[in-house]
Amino acid sequence: MKQRLLLIGGSTAVGKSKFAQELSKYLKMEIISADSVQVYKDLNLGTSKPTPEEKAICNTHLVDIKNYDEKFNAFDFVISATKAIEDISRSGKLPVIVGGTGLYMEALLFSYSFNKQKENNESKYDFKLYVLNQDREKLYSKINLRVDQMIENGLIDEVKALKEKGLEKTFQSMQAIGYKEIFAYLDGELTLNEALDKMKQATRNYAKRQITWFKHMPATWIDVDTQWQESIEKIVDEFSEYKK
Repeated sequence: MKQRLLLIGGSTAVGKSKFAQELSKYLKMEIISADSVQVYKDLNLGTSKPTPEEKAICNTHLVDIKNYDEKFNAFDFVISATKAIEDISRSGKLPVIVGGTGLYMEALLFSYSFNKQKENNESKYDFKLYVLNQDREKLYSKINLRVDQMIENGLIDEVKALKEKGLEKTFQSMQAIGYKEIFAYLDGELTLNEALDKMKQATRNYAKRQITWFKHMPATWIDVDTQWQESIEKIVDEFSEYKK
């Protein structure tokens, strides 16, 4: 029998983590982060990592597992996520993959040659993928607000501290949106306003790419403004064997 798997995808700022936390009130589950930046230690304010309070409610895997000078790719994700799935399953809980990196999810679900080409369409998992979506203008407003809040919460000081530890802009971790722009600001290459504008534009563009990627995956789409609660109820019924 194939291992059951629930996946919650969508663009940045659409509400994936909040949705998963809501599901955890009803299901015995643990979360596996499918995020290419949350894996890095010390990169906190620009990555929207789960808070200690959220971790206490629902255990989260694959967060803070790499140093900022290390590399991490889809192959590494599949290895780490597969182990996490096995561990969660042994505990009698439902593994729930949550994130916006569609490549990671697709690589986990289907056999990959890791040149970004699927080898077949048959998955070893009995999975359901739900993709959260929102009106584009509302989503963009949330993205712009999130960038402003990152700055207010101390993102500049976080990047300063990382530089003092020896972080270099050539590291893979520093290619993350938000970090590379603040790095450029601290190096005098951009003004703060220019850095913020670039962060917002880059995040909006990234959200577009995320949505496009998920459109090519077998998924059920959820409008977060009109289908939130009914979708929570539907998913809980779908995975009723894991009900609390």
